[in-house]
Amino acid sequence: MDVYEAMRERHSVRQYTDRKIEGDVLEALEDEIRSINEESGLRISLILDEPKAFNKLLLKTVVKFKNANNYLIIAGPDNEHLNIDAGYYGEKLVLFAQTLGLNTCWAMMAGRDAVDRTLEKGYKAVIDISIGYGENQGVPHKSKPMSEFGDTDGAPDWFVRGLEYAMLAPTGVNKQGFRFERDGDKVRMIFGKSTLSQIDAGIVRLHFELGAGKENFTWVE
Repeated sequence: MDVYEAMRERHSVRQYTDRKIEGDVLEALEDEIRSINEESGLRISLILDEPKAFNKLLLKTVVKFKNANNYLIIAGPDNEHLNIDAGYYGEKLVLFAQTLGLNTCWAMMAGRDAVDRTLEKGYKAVIDISIGYGENQGVPHKSKPMSEFGDTDGAPDWFVRGLEYAMLAPTGVNKQGFRFERDGDKVRMIFGKSTLSQIDAGIVRLHFELGAGKENFTWVE
């Protein structure tokens, strides 16, 4: 499975089996985490066999997590780019995990207290991602029409492909609160200012880049 198949086939999964992440899969996942941390400056960590974090009443009864004993904590330098970087690089890991046969779900902070005590000054944790072998593969999320995400009238193929893959991106409560504007080969992404909106924007930005091809356009503010 390549990253494009991963974007199409990956869906949120909240119920997991008790199969452990180990062997070659664990080694590959840990290598990818190290690589992404080096590239991004983030402090992403993998927590294994920890049943308490997702065992809170809200997560079990409302969000319906089950056997979510493994998770990624997305943390990094406390600056204006953290939330977008968390979404962008966290989704890189999510898609990589999918290629390994693992399932994931973006979630509210479950292990904040534990990780905040270990982070150096000036760093903070912003969101978690449950990870493991799912009881199922999840279901595709519903999507708004492409016209709500960008003007495709006369648009080049790369822009349309970018929108197609952006529409596959997971967003908080499936809000899909983003839009793209294009001026030639310059692209601007419009999104909200809340923490969740910025994390969503990072996730969506990665999907758009992969679909459109970074060589075909330039981001502008």
